[in-house]
Amino acid sequence: MNILLTGGAGYIGSHAALSLLDKGHNVHIIDNLSTGDPKLIPEKALFTKCAISDEKTISNIIQSAKYDALMHFAGFIQVEESVKNPDKYFENNTENAIKLYNICKKNGLNKIIFSSTAAAYGSVTDNKLIDENTNLKPQNPYAESKIKTEKFLFENQDDFKFIILRY
Repeated sequence: MNILLTGGAGYIGSHAALSLLDKGHNVHIIDNLSTGDPKLIPEKALFTKCAISDEKTISNIIQSAKYDALMHFAGFIQVEESVKNPDKYFENNTENAIKLYNICKKNGLNKIIFSSTAAAYGSVTDNKLIDENTNLKPQNPYAESKIKTEKFLFENQDDFKFIILRY
């Protein structure tokens, strides 16, 4: 399989890339390195430094190879920063993700795995298990930005086949 993976210079994205490569898949990582560490990018992966909203570059990448799926791990993750600067989080984590998804759709890539967050559920004080039917109660802009991105996918489910990870 050929996988296009955003955020491959981050902790989760780099580990996902390593696992995919170990299983024999081809991985092309997109990361602007604004928060990631280039040392985390696996040597066997292709790498392009660009923003997830860079339509020209991403379109060229998608057109250069047949990708089976987009794994979207890029995003800002600092809760305290999101409270101080919510617009930064809504622009990057929501608006730019939606731009990315639309670029993919325009170029025939409609399978998406989206890295969201368990913070979507807010603080859970009882010991009940949390599942996808648990009510969402985001308590910060970071979590809200992820939920808004999820909402876009659900509202456009005729255009995309997707999986949302809330870990």
